[in-house]
Amino acid sequence: MRRLIYTLLLIPLSFAVAADDGAELEKLYSALNMLSQQQQAVYQQFQMVQATRRGNFPPLYGMPIPAQPNGQIVNYDEMVAARKNAILREESLFQQADQLLARYNEIEEMKKPLQSRIYDLTLNNGND
Repeated sequence: MRRLIYTLLLIPLSFAVAADDGAELEKLYSALNMLSQQQQAVYQQFQMVQATRRGNFPPLYGMPIPAQPNGQIVNYDEMVAARKNAILREESLFQQADQLLARYNEIEEMKKPLQSRIYDLTLNNGND
């Protein structure tokens, strides 16, 4: 008889645990979704930086000095400054791409414990 009473007392407790697990799962999925959205935004930024890097820069080395429309030769100092600015811009875009890739990977690492906990809760709920 004691066992029956003890078992009957544990039934509401198991429902409370299941409800807590359900609430935790909901929060975990919400957090995982938020991180996935952040990761997608970072990836889109990365793609834009990569496209800019590929599309806007002709080869800088060995470029002939272009003639001006009026036939005058370009000022050497202006040409050197323009090339230097192009190189600096390319390096800046390269750094941006590296930072975005690092952030993408950082978010991926943040997702792993959430995914693991979701797996654990899902596995335990299936066994109850």
